Amino acid sequence: MLKITCSKWRNKVRTLIFRVPPTMRLHNRSRKLIYALGAVAGFLCATAYVLYAVFTSTSSTAAIGLLFVPVYGLLAAVIGWAVVYVGFSFADAITGRQSWRSGHLLAASMLLAIALLVISALLLLRDALAVARNPRATSEMLIEISQSWLPLGRRDVDVALLKNPAAPAVLLTAVVDAGDDNTLVSLAGAHANTPLASLEKIAAGPLSYDRVAGLAGNPRLTPAMARRLANVNRGLFPGDVEYRLYQTYVLAALARNPATPQDVFDRLAAREAPEYFLSVAVIYAPRASCAQIARAGQSGSEVLYSTAQSQLKKRGC
Repeated sequence: MLKITCSKWRNKVRTLIFRVPPTMRLHNRSRKLIYALGAVAGFLCATAYVLYAVFTSTSSTAAIGLLFVPVYGLLAAVIGWAVVYVGFSFADAITGRQSWRSGHLLAASMLLAIALLVISALLLLRDALAVARNPRATSEMLIEISQSWLPLGRRDVDVALLKNPAAPAVLLTAVVDAGDDNTLVSLAGAHANTPLASLEKIAAGPLSYDRVAGLAGNPRLTPAMARRLANVNRGLFPGDVEYRLYQTYVLAALARNPATPQDVFDRLAAREAPEYFLSVAVIYAPRASCAQIARAGQSGSEVLYSTAQSQLKKRGC
């Protein structure tokens, strides 16, 4: 009985297939090809954009962006396919090939609504970034942007606000008091408008490289803050990586900062097994003595050695 039923359904499916006009079958195949071309076009556009951004960037870590080609390419391919799908769905409804209540048109309408919401969010983000990056923006404007609701890119706007030389002290103080984002706290610590009390609060807090790096390079750094940041050892960090990063970003910034007291600089120059960028900061520091430059160049790197010899030659050591 089951075999007979399956056979009947199989025959019905075959009948329906062969009743489809050849032009309709060709039409469906053509659409599948266009769907594929839309996806490929999206992937290629995203790839070209990433490659352009990587090869025109001045950042030393820009090459990492190549790792995101598959991610952005796949997302763009889906968007390209969706654009073609929405276009065909509405075209079919307009020409009467399908009902305005069909499932395809409902799905296309949802995709279109999502696209409009995303575009609106991106426009809001663009306008917010334009204000946040404007050095001529008033304090009221910057505070209003910091408190505005953004569905996308909130953190990018916060970073732009803290990099803006016009950022008001009240905004910088609020970031330090919140203290829930080390990167934002570091940006506040590097800002010229951050009140001294807030800078002292950063120095008194956890000594994480991504939290105090900005403070280490602030020209308003006090001797007490500098000694607090420099008085570290391996035991204060959970691992060797964190300790090396602290030397690279914090101690090197202290060595470059003219506000760092001479006794603190001397201790930095005398550290055992300093990291590469700390040695470089000592070598190029105007206050470094010939002996300190020569010692920094003996850290086991040929590049450091040649750099130190070049600096010694310039100074007539």
